[in-house]
Amino acid sequence: MKNLFLLIVIFSGFVLKSCKDDVVSNPLNSNGKILVSTMLPNPDGWSGSAYMQLMEDMSPKSLTNSTAIPIAYSSVPIVCGNDIFSIPGWGSEIDKLTKYSRMDGKLIKQGEYMLPSQSWATNVVTKGDIAYISCPGIGKIIVINHQNMTLVKEIDITSYGVCDQNPDPSSMLIRDNLLYVGLIQAVGGYYPAPERPYADVLIINTDNNEVLKMITQSTAGVSYPTRAIDPYSIFMDENEDIYVVCLGGFGVLHTSGVLRIKAGETEFDNSYQFIFNATSITGEKNPTDYIHAVRYFANGKMYGTADIPAYYSNLMNYIEDRAVLPVEIDLYAKTIKTIGLPRSNAFGVSVGMYEKQVVFGLATETSNGFFTYNPATGSASSSAVITTEGYPFSFVSF
Repeated sequence: MKNLFLLIVIFSGFVLKSCKDDVVSNPLNSNGKILVSTMLPNPDGWSGSAYMQLMEDMSPKSLTNSTAIPIAYSSVPIVCGNDIFSIPGWGSEIDKLTKYSRMDGKLIKQGEYMLPSQSWATNVVTKGDIAYISCPGIGKIIVINHQNMTLVKEIDITSYGVCDQNPDPSSMLIRDNLLYVGLIQAVGGYYPAPERPYADVLIINTDNNEVLKMITQSTAGVSYPTRAIDPYSIFMDENEDIYVVCLGGFGVLHTSGVLRIKAGETEFDNSYQFIFNATSITGEKNPTDYIHAVRYFANGKMYGTADIPAYYSNLMNYIEDRAVLPVEIDLYAKTIKTIGLPRSNAFGVSVGMYEKQVVFGLATETSNGFFTYNPATGSASSSAVITTEGYPFSFVSF
C-alpha cells in the first residue's frame, strides 16, 4: 500500500512511558529553549521508540537520547506556551496525558490525567487554565483544567460523524473564543469515504463548551482537514485568517491542499482553494501528492515537507527511500518551490522555526538531524547542523 508509513505515523501508537524524575535536564543543554522529538523505528516501521528533550540553541552539536523523556511512538509533544503535553496518540495502549512545564530551561513534570479508554488523544490546545483534547478514538473533545488536572466536560461529537458514528477530531485552533476542530471523517479504518471529497471543520463555543456548528467545503475536491500529529496544520496568518491544510486521504482518494476561513467569519471562504496536486513545483520536475508537515512563517510563506511519489522504489521502503522534499509554499500566490535542501525519508519530516530561520528535521542520504534555511538570504545548510540519535520528528522553539 502506497501510504503504509503514513498509517504508521498517524494511527499507530505505543505505550506512553513516564520519566522517573520530576525534573529532566540534558547536561549538555542546561538552559533549554528548544524542544525536539525523535523517533527510532524498528525495521518493520510498525513499532519503535520516541523521545523528547530540550536543547539550548542551534549551535552545532550531536544529540543523544540518554537523558531524553520517552513519549508515545509516532505522536509529537504538544507545546502551548511554556506547557508541554505528552499525549497517547492514535491507537495508543495507555490513555494517559502527561503535562510538563519549561521552567529555568528544564522540563518539570506537573501532573497526569487519565483519559477515557481508547481515546487516542492526538492534539491539545489551551485557553487559560482550560485544555481541549481531541480524542479520535471515541469521537469526543475532552475538556480539563490543566492546572489541577480535573475534568470540566466531555463534548460528545459522534453525531457529526459521516458514514459512521465518529468524525475523528484532529488538530485544533482557537480564534475569537471559538474552537475550530478538523474532522478527518475516516470510515472503517484510515481513509475518508471515496465518494465524499469534502472537508469538515467543527466549531465549538469555548464560553459554554457547546457545539456551534459543523462547516463543510464540498467544491474544492479536498478532504482530510488537518494532520492528526501536526498541530500546525491549522493556523492563522497576520490577518487572523485561518488556513486548514488538507491531506486528501494522502493523495490516494482525493486531492490535497489548503482551505481558508477568513477573519471574523465562521464559514469556508469558497473563493480560496489552493490544490497541491495541481501545482507544479519550481525546481522539481515531479508533483507532490500531499504535504507531511507544515509551519507558517510570515507574509503568506509556509514551509513544508512534500511527499514526491516519483522517488519511491517499486517496493516502497519508507526508511531507505528519500522521497520527501523541503519546499516553500506561498499561500497568497499559490506557488510551491524547492529551497535547496536534500530529500529525506518519510520519518524525517519536521518543520520548525528558530529566530529568523526555518528548521527542517530531515533524514537524508548523507546526514540525519536538523537543517536550517534562511528565507531572507535563500541560503540552506549543506548538512545537518544538529545531528540526532533517531529521526528528527518535531521541533519547537520557545
